[in-house]
Amino acid sequence: MLDPFPVPQVGLLSQAVKPFADFFSLTTLPLHIHEVLLAFLFYHYTNTVFSPYLSARFFPKTYNAFNKRTKINWDVHVVSLVQSTLINALALWVMWTDEERAEMNWKGRVWGYTGSGGLVQAMAAGYFIWDLWITAVHVNIFGPGALAHAISAITVFSLGFVCACPPLPL
Repeated sequence: MLDPFPVPQVGLLSQAVKPFADFFSLTTLPLHIHEVLLAFLFYHYTNTVFSPYLSARFFPKTYNAFNKRTKINWDVHVVSLVQSTLINALALWVMWTDEERAEMNWKGRVWGYTGSGGLVQAMAAGYFIWDLWITAVHVNIFGPGALAHAISAITVFSLGFVCACPPLPL
């Protein structure tokens, strides 16, 4: 299945990330870097605008009484909820609709590539980059353990861009 993301690939961005992707064998990253960056921006917007706005509207007494530290923690948890819901819904949609994936054996599903699977990977990677960034900025709130977890998570999720397939055209 082709990548169903409505924003087309940005050639200059793909070319800019290609040396990094080649060095780390992240074969499919250049095809999805625009989605990774847009996902990062979406999660940042959710954290800085969407969560504070909705939280103050739905829980005005509770949210507005929080100190700054607790609001940051609350908003980060809202982003986590949005991300997990989005990724699970998107992954289920891919499982049900991607005919190319359905025709793969288990090895193909683990090591193969489809555009829709790449989209799910990009949305997850965008979140884990955001998570690393927010944890590093607020390490005084989340602690070094959370920072180590964020580093580990983006490292592991980046492996999803490794593809045992022929080189893909940009």
